[in-house]
Formats: sequence, C-alpha cells, structure tokens
Amino acid sequence: MDDVFDISVGKDKRAEMVKMASEKIRSALLSVIPPFNHKKDVLRLGQYNRDRDGITLRYEIMRDARLSDSDKKGLRAGRTVS
Repeated sequence: MDDVFDISVGKDKRAEMVKMASEKIRSALLSVIPPFNHKKDVLRLGQYNRDRDGITLRYEIMRDARLSDSDKKGLRAGRTVS
C-alpha cells in the first residue's frame, strides 16, 4: 500500500504558502518509513482542499513506481512493461 500524508498551509502571501508547503513536504518525506527513495518512488498530489483559512493537501507516495532505464528503453522500442 502507498503511504499518504496531509499537510495544511495557512492563508498568506503565495510565496510564503509555497515555502511553508515545501518545508512541510520535506519534513514529511524525512519521517516516512521506509525512507523516500528519489530513484524509485513517486510523490503525487492526491487531493487539494481550499477553505477560508488556507489549504490542505493530501500527498501519496507511490513506492517503486518509477521505470528503470531498461524499462524506459523497452517502451521507446514499442515493448510493454509487465
């Protein structure tokens, strides 16, 4: 099963909201077990909710979701990955 985490960012200037969201995402990724693997895992925004106080974002970590280099070459050659 994929890991899921939520972050909430209070309403502020757009640049500050992006900065706060980035820090919270980084902190969440550092705390997941097993650790987030930049080479194999994919981080995907699953849900976005906005209210008058700010936004709530739900992210999903999809484990081993990236294609290997050999799989990418096979796809370019017209083969499918199973």
